[in-house]
Amino acid sequence: MGARMMHSDSHDHTTPSLVEPLSAGNMEEMTQQEFEYFSALISQHVGIKLENEKRSMLEMRLYKRLSTLQLRSFRQYMQVLQQDNGSELGAFTNVVTTNKTSFFREQRHFNVLKHDILTQPRTEKTFIWSAACSSGEEAFSLAMQCEAVKSEQPHFDYRILATDVDTQRLDMCARAEYADELKEDIPTLFQYQFIEREKRNGNTFTLAEQLKRNIKFRQHNLIHYPEKFGIQFHYIFLRNVLFYFPPSTGEKVVRALVSQLQPGGLFFVGLTESLQHMDVGLELVDVSVYRKPKSGRAVDE
Repeated sequence: MGARMMHSDSHDHTTPSLVEPLSAGNMEEMTQQEFEYFSALISQHVGIKLENEKRSMLEMRLYKRLSTLQLRSFRQYMQVLQQDNGSELGAFTNVVTTNKTSFFREQRHFNVLKHDILTQPRTEKTFIWSAACSSGEEAFSLAMQCEAVKSEQPHFDYRILATDVDTQRLDMCARAEYADELKEDIPTLFQYQFIEREKRNGNTFTLAEQLKRNIKFRQHNLIHYPEKFGIQFHYIFLRNVLFYFPPSTGEKVVRALVSQLQPGGLFFVGLTESLQHMDVGLELVDVSVYRKPKSGRAVDE
């Protein structure tokens, strides 16, 4: 989501000297005032609205930063952020937006993608956007599915743009190295085709260069609505993200993405999500899959 890499260690000089570092046993509870400050910061920079019932989740995620910076209270961390020049804000964003994902999550969508590509062959490159790609499992799953299409249509060519706000997660994407237990979510045939054993560490695997060369990872903030990539995508995946946003913000995010979707293109959201109450000019064609009409009214951004 912004364009620069941000590192937290450049701000360590602001950390107060402490007698007793923070630990699980002496962590102070977050006050309502502190929660409101952090949630407002999250809303301002990421667009996510945290309700009060998320306070304990936020406490546990921010505990990691307090521990790293050797702070004893959330009030001290507030002071660090208030005095920040931008570096700690990046670490803060990374911690609070980390989401769990998996390879081939919601398999139905990958079947829909393959069927649509095979039944609508095109001569130009196929462009796919994995928005909010987290640690890259979705983007690499898309690449594997596209390689399967390529085995049936040798002239098929594709490119995947995978974006996320979290710079640490994007670093993981670039390495394409994953814990062994995640392998079971990958279809057996794809395991044989695209997994390479990591020799230095028997508990991880890496994915083949064949997949990586067709994916571009970059930082992008979904609420930076005017930002464009100069590409009209054939498929956009924005799955399991919208429930973090207030309805008005979610609709603006979808409109911004739909403006970069080609007429006739497909827009995917999570299986538990819906665009039913949004005026975004899309037609439902499958479970949580929408198509942009090839002709008709344009949706204002």
